[in-house]
Amino acid sequence: MKFNSRLLVLWCLLALCSPISSISMADSSSPAKTPAMNDAGNMLYHGIYDNKEIRLKDGKWSGKPYVKGAASRPTAGLVKNFTFSGDIDGNGTQERVVFLWESSGGSGTRLYMALLGFHNDKLVNLDTHFIGDRVELIVGNINQGKIRLDVIQSDKGDAACCPTHKTLRTWSLKNNHKSMQLIENQPQSLGRISLTDLEGVEWTLTQMNWYETLTVNTKITMTFKDNKISGRSGCNRYFAAVKEGEMPKDITIGQAGMTRMACPAALMELESRFLNALSNVKKYSFVNGQLALTWKDEDAMSTMLFRAQKVKL
Repeated sequence: MKFNSRLLVLWCLLALCSPISSISMADSSSPAKTPAMNDAGNMLYHGIYDNKEIRLKDGKWSGKPYVKGAASRPTAGLVKNFTFSGDIDGNGTQERVVFLWESSGGSGTRLYMALLGFHNDKLVNLDTHFIGDRVELIVGNINQGKIRLDVIQSDKGDAACCPTHKTLRTWSLKNNHKSMQLIENQPQSLGRISLTDLEGVEWTLTQMNWYETLTVNTKITMTFKDNKISGRSGCNRYFAAVKEGEMPKDITIGQAGMTRMACPAALMELESRFLNALSNVKKYSFVNGQLALTWKDEDAMSTMLFRAQKVKL
C-alpha cells in the first residue's frame, strides 16, 4: 500500500473521532477508562535519562544546570496536540500513547514515545521508546495489538536538520504479566516524501504562524492535486500552481487567482495576509500531525499550520 493511501485511511478516521486532540483514534468509540491528557502533563516518566525519572508539571520539566550558574540545562516536555488511545493488550482498558521532547542544550530535539496506562487504578508510564532526533510525526494509531506510527525521519542523503524519508514504525506488546514492554518491529521505509503525499486531504488552516491562532470566525482550506492547490481563502475561493523544488520539501506556489466576493473588513484582511503568505511559501513539513508551510515574512521566516480535516473519496 502506498504511503499516501494509508494516510488517507487514517486521516479519514481522524475526522470521525472525538475532538479531544488532533490525533485521537479510539477515545469516542469505547466507554473504557482512558488516561486524560491533563494527567499526562503532570506525572512521572522513565526511559529518557538513564536510571532517572522525571516529573512533568504542566507539561514541562527542567533539570539542574550542567555548570553551576550557567543557563544550559536539560529540559523536556509533553508534545501538544498529538496523542492517540486504544486497548493494546485486549483487557478492556484503554492505554494512551503520548510523545515527549527532550533537549540537552544542543541544536537537536530528541523525541520519545510513552505508553500510559493504569496500574492499581493509578496512571503510570508503562514504557518509553526513543523515536529519533528531529523526527516529524504524521499520524498514528493502536490497531490489533500494535502501535503504528507514520513519520518523516532522516535516512541516507539527508542532512541532520532536514529529514525527508517516509517511514512506518510499529511496536508490538510483550506482556510478561508484571510489566508492559513494547518491542519495535523492523521499520518500513517508504521513500522520500513528495507533494503527491499531500493529495486527497482537505487541509484547514489553524495558525498563521507559531504564535497566532486564528481568531476570525472563518475557514481557510487547501487541497493539493496535479501540481495545483485550491480552496477557500476565508471570503473567496482561490487556486494556484505549485511546484516541487530541487531539494526535497522545497516548493514554490504561484500567484493565486480568486473569485471576487466582498466580505467584512476583518475577514478581507485575513484573506489578504493568507494569500500573501501563500505566495511566499518555501518549504513544507509536518509538525505534530499538522502540515507546516514555511514562508518568508519580510526578513524572517514564519510557519502556517494546517490540520487534516477530511478525505476526498
